[in-house]
Amino acid sequence: MGHRLLLHRCTARRVTRHPAEGEQFSEMSCSRGAGGSRRGERVIRHVGARGHDRGMDAEWRKAGGILMTDAPIRAYGGLRIPREALEDFARRVTAGEVSLHAHHDNRVRMRNLQVDVVDREDGVSMLRFVTDRHKGDDQWLWAIHPLSASLTIPIARDAERARRDDAALSLRADHAWFADAVLIEAEQRLLANGVECDGLRVQRALQFASEPEPWILVDIARPLLTSLGAGALWDAIEVLFAGRTTPAHGDAGAATVVNVRVTDGDGAVTAVVVAADEAVAQRALGSLEEAVGSFFGRPPASSAPEPVMLWHEDSSAWMRA
Repeated sequence: MGHRLLLHRCTARRVTRHPAEGEQFSEMSCSRGAGGSRRGERVIRHVGARGHDRGMDAEWRKAGGILMTDAPIRAYGGLRIPREALEDFARRVTAGEVSLHAHHDNRVRMRNLQVDVVDREDGVSMLRFVTDRHKGDDQWLWAIHPLSASLTIPIARDAERARRDDAALSLRADHAWFADAVLIEAEQRLLANGVECDGLRVQRALQFASEPEPWILVDIARPLLTSLGAGALWDAIEVLFAGRTTPAHGDAGAATVVNVRVTDGDGAVTAVVVAADEAVAQRALGSLEEAVGSFFGRPPASSAPEPVMLWHEDSSAWMRA
């Protein structure tokens, strides 16, 4: 699966880490908030009068901001991302290995993306980006203010194991809300339902937001979804709902965001359900296969963003965002 850099609101991908334990970050996305910035620091900017610079193509506008820093992250016990890891990711992004998305789904058109590492006056290193983005994507970017990076890392059991980048099913959940033991239990459900061990990956997700959300992310190949069935996928997600624990500074009433990205060849569709009640998520997942099928089998426009579906509980239906 390719790299994606994600910008999303607090409601609801490769970096090498060099800590003492020698763990590795496996994927990267981007979210709102902290670990990244000081309170009150505006970390996305739109440059120039009315959002664009004079002399630029009228279709393109300058934007930039801070994705993450090496400051300690309270939600994860003071975890820090080494400056070397920030520099490594900056090289990867500038080389074009990562695409920019909004709200974990809609692709943002951009050009001339540059990412570098700079130091704040207090010595904190910041991962900074500057890009030209298409004015047609204002709908995604005006709503986004503080930005930072989100990462996935192996659970403790897998810290020394070789990582698979081609897993047919990848399950991740925010580590502040979902313990490794709960992820392993969800993994066991999937294995019991016929998912092959070599094609399955479970990981911690880390959101460098002011307070991370209860966040579950699934990447699954469509052939596996078809053979497995959405019911078997729900069996695993149900375990996560049941095992969710509220972190010290979290909101016990916060809705859980379930983000399922289904791929089929070069095509993909993302389905997002935000549910405070697990019964809502179960209904949504129960109709996922049929909804996803409607997006495949027709050639997408070359410039069209990756389609996104949102679950509307009032109408019990998936609707395109």
